[in-house]
Amino acid sequence: GPVVTALLFAGRAGTAITAEIGLMKTTEQLSAMEMMAVDPVARVVAPRFWAGVISMPLLAALFSAMGVFGGYLVGVQLIGVDVGAFWSQMQAAVELDDVYEGIVKSICFGFACSLIAVYEGYHAPPTAQGVGLATTRTVVVSSVLVLLIDYMLTAAFLGR
Repeated sequence: GPVVTALLFAGRAGTAITAEIGLMKTTEQLSAMEMMAVDPVARVVAPRFWAGVISMPLLAALFSAMGVFGGYLVGVQLIGVDVGAFWSQMQAAVELDDVYEGIVKSICFGFACSLIAVYEGYHAPPTAQGVGLATTRTVVVSSVLVLLIDYMLTAAFLGR
């Protein structure tokens, strides 16, 4: 759940954040803020970063809940598994450690994807081509980093 959520977040919200900040840089809105003694990092970058960090665990929880609901629909409605047996097996299969791992992973993914998105947007060359390349870099770097972080966290959780 958290990995798919992070990949979708990087492709949708990450590119939007990068493009928005890159466009603000291209149209010199960030420079205008600096001229007015307003810190663009505190006013533009930080809220978008923290929004990504906060929304990723919420999205991961929603995606996981929809996955369980989809399993219920397929198992109970289409295949005809008994409702009690389905929920009994679900309770037996899911442990508290699984939920904990999902929360930790989604927070780490939110931090990484949001940081890459705001960094690429803030440091994008102030041209249309530069913003386009920055959004592409956001997706590629975020996707690779999500898979790498997932591998490392999974190894760490299994080593416990």
